[in-house]
Amino acid sequence: MKAPWSQREWHRALVYGLGLSGLAAVRLLRSRGVEVVGVDRRAASELDLGELASDPGVALLLGREPTELPGGLDGVVVSPGVPAERPLLAAARQAGIPVIAEVELGWAFVNGPVIGITGSNGKSTTTALTGALLRASGFAVEVCGNIGRPLSACAEGDAGRIFVTELSSFQLETIDGFHPRAAALLNISADHLDRHADLRGYIAAKTRLFDNQGEEDIAVINADDPLVAEVAVSSRRRFFSRLRAVEDGCFLDGDRVVEAAPGRPESELFRRRDLSLSGTHNLENAMAAVLLARAFDAEPAMIAPTLGTFSGLPHRLELVLEQGDVRWYDDSKGTNVGATLKSLEGFADGSVHLILGGRDKGSDFSALASIVERKAVRVYLIGEAADRVAEALTGRVACERADDLATAVASASARVGAGEIVLLSPACASFDQYHDFHARGDHFQDLVRALDG
Repeated sequence: MKAPWSQREWHRALVYGLGLSGLAAVRLLRSRGVEVVGVDRRAASELDLGELASDPGVALLLGREPTELPGGLDGVVVSPGVPAERPLLAAARQAGIPVIAEVELGWAFVNGPVIGITGSNGKSTTTALTGALLRASGFAVEVCGNIGRPLSACAEGDAGRIFVTELSSFQLETIDGFHPRAAALLNISADHLDRHADLRGYIAAKTRLFDNQGEEDIAVINADDPLVAEVAVSSRRRFFSRLRAVEDGCFLDGDRVVEAAPGRPESELFRRRDLSLSGTHNLENAMAAVLLARAFDAEPAMIAPTLGTFSGLPHRLELVLEQGDVRWYDDSKGTNVGATLKSLEGFADGSVHLILGGRDKGSDFSALASIVERKAVRVYLIGEAADRVAEALTGRVACERADDLATAVASASARVGAGEIVLLSPACASFDQYHDFHARGDHFQDLVRALDG
């Protein structure tokens, strides 16, 4: 292992949280002969343990958190869904036992460079697009992390791959030696304040991504976001901007996205019209992805063709149905206020029937009021946060309490007019009514397609 916490060999480890990431960590540890204690507050019937359920090298403590730390541990691996302050983790730290993120464990075994991508919004699109740009230039690539396949699940294998890794604040708050060759911080908006103490704590977790970088590494930074632009790093900062020229990075000049670097003439990377994805947020995502790919000398000639064929990700401003002059969009992945703001920017004023609500994550919904007043015809409120959202929008736009998606879709269908759109962009988590945002988006799409008969 490469990380500083692994100077001694691990023989027995605890993995807390047995979802996708935790199970990948268990399998990686078992492949190295490490005994594992798996802990999860869920019952075995709620987990997909597979062969690990009968592995004699895996002890399972399920249905509750143990009150005492198991003995003989060399380290603890924590899944991103588990808060870092859980009593069992605090006990491990007090005992001098390293507590690391699953992504940190995976990084210790990778045999190629890592790209790390974080931010409040746009992480998945930027991660997938970076992978596509690198593949188009002939690189072997693993697209992994928070986007789907855990880093621990793909760490072992052929040498020479580039690991393009989406990272959440939950993953970053417990990294130690994790060292990306190139890393991007896309933007910051208030999110997960139910988990982090405040915005400062959230930003601190995000910026840990750069902690282990050196002068030879690349930090890709959003020059237009004041919470991001001044982040201190030890690596080379390359900026992207829609609003102004930058000395090192890329910027929008009319329709052209231009690359600039000290001591080199400016050169065109692509034109805005080359990008198949709509919205200013996707232009920013594309600029960040291009800079990350250029950190590995991706071919400039492949940029425009790749951007033109990239179709985006499910549930991120996905066009579901075009019925006459009415369009329906699924933006279920818009789980915070910042994401919804960016999605609304791309639509005409006074054209949107907006479905908002779900589980509140400590968000300031008043930040939506101005743009919703300008863009929305009507708002349909669903889920636990409906009352808080309604309070923030009172007097700014017509709001209707729909409670659930089926009611919201039926009501929007009856009210939407020619040239208008219906947008599911909840600005909230889905866990009050759905397993995750995928399930919420899938249900929305089923309801919408049923309208087409």
